Amino acid sequence: MKIIEFGKDGSEDRSRRVKILEFDRGSDWDTSSARTAAPQLAPKASVTSDWDPSHARRTSTSLKMHVLDLGKLRLDKNFVVANSTVATARETNPPGQVIDIPVSAYYIEHPDGNILYDTGCHPDWGGPNGRWPEHLQDLFPVIGGEECMLPNRLEELGVGPDQVRHVVLSHLHCDHAGCVEFFRKSQIVVHEDEFSAAFSHYALHDESKPYVLKDLERWLQLGLHWRRIGRKEPDQNLVEGVRLLNFGSGHAYGMLGLAVSLRSHPSVLLISDACYTAENYGPPMRPSGISHDSIGSARTIERIRAMAGDMKANVWFGHDADQFETLRKSGEGYYE
Repeated sequence: MKIIEFGKDGSEDRSRRVKILEFDRGSDWDTSSARTAAPQLAPKASVTSDWDPSHARRTSTSLKMHVLDLGKLRLDKNFVVANSTVATARETNPPGQVIDIPVSAYYIEHPDGNILYDTGCHPDWGGPNGRWPEHLQDLFPVIGGEECMLPNRLEELGVGPDQVRHVVLSHLHCDHAGCVEFFRKSQIVVHEDEFSAAFSHYALHDESKPYVLKDLERWLQLGLHWRRIGRKEPDQNLVEGVRLLNFGSGHAYGMLGLAVSLRSHPSVLLISDACYTAENYGPPMRPSGISHDSIGSARTIERIRAMAGDMKANVWFGHDADQFETLRKSGEGYYE
């Protein structure tokens, strides 16, 4: 896998970049300062009836993928790996284990349209007037400064929201879809079952799952450009070298992933919370503590395992701290 490194201060490459925007430190991202025309929304991608690993090996000669470090969540490990802490007759009250897990997004530069996979947490997630309800703030506090928020990470790359053609959302939980509202001219790609479920929670004022009602309300106000992927819709190419994977029901009501082809490697599978960590992946497979459909989740992991074997692909998990530590972050370089 080829890695392009910047100079120590990043000046060599970044000196050629044009600063596109200024980030308003309040609750909104100012898109008016973008100096490039907004991309046209993509037509519906062509589809094939069956999964063919050769599709994922069609690399683009100018694809670049940036790994965006969006801070961490601090939480009980039982949410990540079910039954991590188990009481016994001898130890009736074992101590819990609190861990920090990474929050991430992936920005793909492509001549046929730039792609963003996931958007992290909203910058105003916490505090008395924060987007997240109090119980979510208490269960999953965000660890990391303002520099870890998505608008700042993209700004470091000289990228404005209008330069992103496709925003692919693995699902709509608050640590993956928090910054959707900034991409008002992009095509927002989401699974239809996830879309329906999230807005059902909104209509019922149901905060039992990590769909943030204040985020959903904002999306409705803005009239974003949604593209819903059907439950039975097959995997399909977004652009050359980037394939959209329809995982269906599992961790959430509807999960989406990406297969990204790099020049010196067949593919990287970006799977988000379809599988949190290598510990969940196994073998043996260990279920996560948060799952809408445990059978669907297990089926998806088996599918990912088969795809990774067929394609000789690396699997990048949604919240694996050890794996994420090894990845080259956007401030240091990119993958191509």
